Amino acid sequence: MTSNVTRLYQAVLRDPTPPISIRLRRGFSDWVVRKGFPPPSAAVVKDEAEAGGARLVMERRGDCGRYTLDEPYEQGRLRTRVTYAESVPAMTGWVVVTVEQHGGPDPAARRGAKQRGRQRAERQPEPAMVKAPGFLRAYLNTARISDGAVQVEGAAVLLTEDGVQRFVSVMTEPRRRVPILVVSPDPRDPEVARERADQLADGVAGAGLVVRLADLRAQDRFNEAMGPELGVFGAAVRTYFAPFDPAGEQYPRRHPPMGDAAIRSRGAAALDRIVDGAIGETAHRKLPDDMRRTLDVVYRVLAGRAEPGEIADAAAPRPSKVDFAREEMRRRMMAMTRRPTAPKAEAVTPAKAAVQATVEITAEITAETTVETAAEATAETARSVADMVVKELRGELEAALGLATSSQVPGDSGQVLREIRVLGAHLSGLRDIAAERRGDGPATEAERNLRDEHRLLNEEYAEAVTSARKLAERVRWLERRLAEAGQPVYGVTEDDPVFEPGGLVEVLAEARESLRHIGVGDTYGAAARLDLEHHIQCRTWAAKAWDALRALDDFAGARSGGRFAGGFYDWCAGDSPGRRTIPTGMLSMRESKSVVTRAKFSAPRRFAVPPEVHPSGRILMESHIKLRPVGYPAPRMYFHDDSAGSTGRIWIGYLGDHLPNTRTN
Repeated sequence: MTSNVTRLYQAVLRDPTPPISIRLRRGFSDWVVRKGFPPPSAAVVKDEAEAGGARLVMERRGDCGRYTLDEPYEQGRLRTRVTYAESVPAMTGWVVVTVEQHGGPDPAARRGAKQRGRQRAERQPEPAMVKAPGFLRAYLNTARISDGAVQVEGAAVLLTEDGVQRFVSVMTEPRRRVPILVVSPDPRDPEVARERADQLADGVAGAGLVVRLADLRAQDRFNEAMGPELGVFGAAVRTYFAPFDPAGEQYPRRHPPMGDAAIRSRGAAALDRIVDGAIGETAHRKLPDDMRRTLDVVYRVLAGRAEPGEIADAAAPRPSKVDFAREEMRRRMMAMTRRPTAPKAEAVTPAKAAVQATVEITAEITAETTVETAAEATAETARSVADMVVKELRGELEAALGLATSSQVPGDSGQVLREIRVLGAHLSGLRDIAAERRGDGPATEAERNLRDEHRLLNEEYAEAVTSARKLAERVRWLERRLAEAGQPVYGVTEDDPVFEPGGLVEVLAEARESLRHIGVGDTYGAAARLDLEHHIQCRTWAAKAWDALRALDDFAGARSGGRFAGGFYDWCAGDSPGRRTIPTGMLSMRESKSVVTRAKFSAPRRFAVPPEVHPSGRILMESHIKLRPVGYPAPRMYFHDDSAGSTGRIWIGYLGDHLPNTRTN
């Protein structure tokens, strides 16, 4: 059995009421006494005790402290850690609570190791099904404690008809971190909803908020505010993840409901599954910036390597340095990617003044220069951007690598790739501008130079993407080294070979060979066409496609193994280190109604799947990944999610140029 460390629970709490230490220590001490430990002493700086194979360490110094409880279970141990810091100037006091599994069975075995449609894997022992530590409900009831935006209660909140409108504003608060679990009433037995809400509140304390609708009037008012696809009724429970906006929600199933029949048939196990999904969503989220800065200082203070006063220094906001040369280049690029528009006679606000200034800059470039001069200006900007890519990008990537490894947050390495993709969008904008200004006349020397610059810039961009992916692999190697040294790192896996795709066909071939949860259909012809016609850009698209396929494979493995209950959009939207994800802006989970309901548009989107997925052997695939958001060509990768079905796989039906729709026809 290989050793592993997995984060199972995390609560990130803001507590503005001093002193945190007294209220937190009282509740935590009562909890460990119930576990058989002697009453901890408040007179010592560091209190250590053992009971029944478990070990307790309680430390404090100045206005910060840490409690660590290691408990045995089966072949491994559970470690509960509570770290706190009192309020200082520029920072509200905080408490971070984590529960980690050290060793023991792989968490993939939680709901069984069954592979649907294939031979069943050998059963493994059931790992711990973790809920919130038992002291949290008592602590949450001592003050107005929040997740940084909304108050987190120690018990279920009763919501009446009159309070619905105010509560909707809580649900849609953009800074909310914790999920909200809403329990609808059972008109046959009012106590059913109460008991379910209490059990859920006990399980998600600190990492979620449980709300019980008081009666049918409150339910009707709540559902009216949510809309037809986001309501909850009939003694069901629905989890609303953050961020949430009922008016703009395009994927209602991201907020999963569980009906009364399923809860009654499975009993407590059904509510445990809801709890597991809620705390699993928040277990790996990054800490807020001020907490991340001060947490390292707190650890050094407790170790005697720093003074308590340094916590306030670390909490102070850090002004960001402005690179004026870079800002000027960004202004010029954005100016050239906007079309000049005539100003309207209306009141001028500061925001409108900024827009008007941008329009004037664009007009200056496009209307007051000749075509040759404009092309030369564009070429100069392209050369400057190319120079920045060559001279500066590697340094930025190395800096990002250092940040990812020093902070021990594996998910940060993906930010590098996202920033490079933004640069790629800007490069595409430069190409489109060059094409517009060329017109139908003969190309000038400046325009020919610009086209050469654009070709070179695309090649350099592809090289930058390749370098970033190599650096991401280096981060993963460093994560493994940290794990070997005894540092907890989520998501440590075996070595993955570094694959550098040269085209889309190579990506499909590699996916078929190495990604066990991905099935590839007959789409090689469409991919090859793009490889041949756009061979320079295809390196960039292939890198994006490979990242997307690995993210899909990672998601399908988690969902088919019972470790994740949402869809692929949920997987990517959740800020959880250790997951392979892609930006949600690349995702579209459905097509427009005009495409789905018209045969001439829906027919090209029906792709082959195995008979166990659909008896006809073909299925309409709406979900797709945009390898390039706009422009020509705009490659798309269509897929069907059967990870929770009979095959346990994601099926790739198409990888090629943009399919026809109402705007292209």
